[in-house]
Amino acid sequence: MNLDTMAAVLLEKLKGIAQTDTVVGQPIIADDVTLIPVSRVSVGFGLGGASGKGEIAGSGGGLTVEPIAFIVVQNGITKIVNLGESKDLMGKVIDLVPEVIAMLKKDRDD
Repeated sequence: MNLDTMAAVLLEKLKGIAQTDTVVGQPIIADDVTLIPVSRVSVGFGLGGASGKGEIAGSGGGLTVEPIAFIVVQNGITKIVNLGESKDLMGKVIDLVPEVIAMLKKDRDD
């Protein structure tokens, strides 16, 4: 497989992975609260090759999806809950859970 073909195949595969769904995720609905995850997507790849007695080529690529926020919709009100950059991912998600539970309880009490 020559370098041009390899580049075309790699780009096509990465395009298929980095879809809109990976940036704005599927809504999560709990009672009347809708959470929509928002992520940052980074894609990188490299190609290399040499010719001589035999053609040698190589390629590699990577994709990173990092959750950065949630869009929260409740009672017609929309807000963005930013996960911030100061904590690790699991800590961010754990910190978000009490806020969502409080919103659900408040709405049930009203």
